[in-house]
Amino acid sequence: MNHKKRLSSILLPTLLIASLGACDNRQERAQAAYSEYQAAVVNGDLREARRALGALVAADDSNASYWIELAKVSLQLADYSGAYDAFQRAHELDRGNVEVLTAMTQLALRSGNLDLAAENAKQLELVAPSNPAVPLTNGYVALRRGDFADAERQVAALEALSPYGGSGKVLQSRIMMAQGKVDAAVGLLRKQIQQQPSDAESLRALASIYELREQWRDAAGVLQSYLGYVPNDATARVRLVEAELRSQQVEPAATVTLAGIGKDDVDKLLAPWLEVGKQDLIADRLFAWARTADVGRRIAAARFLALTSNPARVLELLSSEASLPVKAANVIPNALYGAALVQSGREQEGSERLDAVLKLDGTNREALRVRAMLRSKTGNHKQAIEDAQKLVAADQDSASGRLLLARIYGAAGDANNMRRTLWDGFHQVSDNRVIFDALMPLVAKSDGPQAAARLSQEFYDKRNQQLTRSFA
Repeated sequence: MNHKKRLSSILLPTLLIASLGACDNRQERAQAAYSEYQAAVVNGDLREARRALGALVAADDSNASYWIELAKVSLQLADYSGAYDAFQRAHELDRGNVEVLTAMTQLALRSGNLDLAAENAKQLELVAPSNPAVPLTNGYVALRRGDFADAERQVAALEALSPYGGSGKVLQSRIMMAQGKVDAAVGLLRKQIQQQPSDAESLRALASIYELREQWRDAAGVLQSYLGYVPNDATARVRLVEAELRSQQVEPAATVTLAGIGKDDVDKLLAPWLEVGKQDLIADRLFAWARTADVGRRIAAARFLALTSNPARVLELLSSEASLPVKAANVIPNALYGAALVQSGREQEGSERLDAVLKLDGTNREALRVRAMLRSKTGNHKQAIEDAQKLVAADQDSASGRLLLARIYGAAGDANNMRRTLWDGFHQVSDNRVIFDALMPLVAKSDGPQAAARLSQEFYDKRNQQLTRSFA
């Protein structure tokens, strides 16, 4: 539904005005937040709309409609955990709201939390037994326990309730995948999309299969179509950038990146460029964009550019923010500035700045990364390892810190710890290709082709587990 139309049906201005008739401070804040929300909707600024709605629910926590609207805006921004939390609060306020229970069930499915989805579906069945989300959830639960017959029955029930929806076809394709019929799953989804080109669920599922099979060109084409119908899905935009890069389509990847960089999470959108090692190919255009960006996005761009071959760009971008002395308000710009000084050959000056940063913030990732590299370069492997270990502890979901620690162990001649670090990263960081690519030659060399094949299968299974969440 159109966002502006929802405004009239969910947050009725007349009701709001009536509920804010008193003039206490809380109600005045709610009225001001609502006005800001209205302005953001008119301007098409979803982030500002969400901020204003956050202020609105802070001022008036007891209105389920406000929480529903906050959840829907969060959905448009692809903040699924935030959307679930908002729907959950709305459910606490209005237990019989079918729309809310349906959304909670679908979001739990999409996150892969089948137990939570099943719990929500049971509640939903009590108030709306013919809701399609009930057999959809039951189908995925049956699939998890390997009961294909029951899963097929749930598909039939789902399609009887929603014959034109894509959920039944997506569930059917997932059953086919579990049975090893990948080509049949692709064919089913392609046929569904031919009949209903705007079926976002089927598009998302088909893209996941192509990514799993590493058919990157096909994945990119499907993701482009999907974003045409769901333009605010920032996660899909990141996936499209990766698919374009892995299919050697640098210019399309750059176009997508620059189109989304003003509204999406900059670090996430740029991450694929680092993963495939093509960061220098977008550095010039990113630098040109960052020179006129706001401070937060300029710092994010500098964080990326610090990993390219021209540290002078970082020095220019952060010359105003990285002032001395180092203090809490400028610790991140100074960390990046110090790193750039080191990379540009001004090692003493840069090291002093990094030390000052880490004295104030001992877990600063940028400072730890560069100081660890510098110490390893000068042969001080013991302290370099300590810095890299702190980096891993500060950002356990990041592959880059684990790779750096492994490389430093390798430079120190400690092959066992190098290998252990990569294995830990492979098991603890979800389906990360960079760690897999670093680990594979070590396993193939030391353990042989059968061990390498087992590692490859485990990586496939991990990616399958991650990617097929989007089937829900």
